[in-house]
Amino acid sequence: MRGKLIRANLFLGAAVLAGAALLLVSGSAFMRTWFYLFAWWPFILILDSLNYRKGGSSLFTRPERDALFMAFVSVSVWLVFELFNLRLRNWSYHELPNPLWQRWLGYFTAFASVVPALMVLAEFFRQRLAERRMPFPRFKTSDRFFCLSASFGFLLLAATLLWPRLFFPCVWLCFIFLLEPLNFHLGNPSLLSDWERRDGTRFWSWAAAGLTTGFVWEFFNFWAGSHWEYSLPYFEFGRIFQMPVLGYLGFIPFALEVMAIYGLLCYVRRRFLAHRWLAKISAAALLLAFDAVVFALMDKFTWRP
Repeated sequence: MRGKLIRANLFLGAAVLAGAALLLVSGSAFMRTWFYLFAWWPFILILDSLNYRKGGSSLFTRPERDALFMAFVSVSVWLVFELFNLRLRNWSYHELPNPLWQRWLGYFTAFASVVPALMVLAEFFRQRLAERRMPFPRFKTSDRFFCLSASFGFLLLAATLLWPRLFFPCVWLCFIFLLEPLNFHLGNPSLLSDWERRDGTRFWSWAAAGLTTGFVWEFFNFWAGSHWEYSLPYFEFGRIFQMPVLGYLGFIPFALEVMAIYGLLCYVRRRFLAHRWLAKISAAALLLAFDAVVFALMDKFTWRP
């Protein structure tokens, strides 16, 4: 029964997406405000259904708590980058709903789609690349390499915060160098463990997912009433939708960062939160508090009423 519902999501997602587009074109004020959500979540349903049809993989074949966990922590994962943006001032939000509860609901439901979107697209590309197994040069890790990687990650992080106008692109790289060695040591899925086996499938799948997701994000954002806009110190030429053309390259390392951050969060969940309800509730409360603080900061510094 569940399999039939997942297959039907292809048609449900397409119908909702088409209906949202028609309402937007017709001038619906409601859809102008909420178009991004009514476009992106159906897009996830469509991709997820295609993944299930080809390889039996779906977000909805997992236990419900896993899918809810993914969407819930997705908000906090993205808000890490919103915190950086308070210093970088690379993007701002416009024409958002004025009542605070509506605006914060929009923040939460939009950001909850980030990790699921990248996950379904990475799986979409993995299913196709796995058929030909993407080779990669063998890479041997060492303690010296881990120290160098972490040091370089901290250097990029510091440069981003100290000289944001010059080093703002480094925010899309630092967490790869910081977290990949940690995930490797903990036995989490990581690019380093793949490269030791000369298997580049995960790397190319997530890289393609990042680039594709970025393009679709910008496409939906361009037509939406509630939208974001970029203001970069350089690379301001050749815009496609709202994004300067070279900015699309940043979606590739961004996807790899999200993969690393989410992998670490999944480890924390398995290692410290499993079967501990008080710990789960405390962790959820802390994340919600973090979300609320960043939402308030976004309202003050990133939202343009």
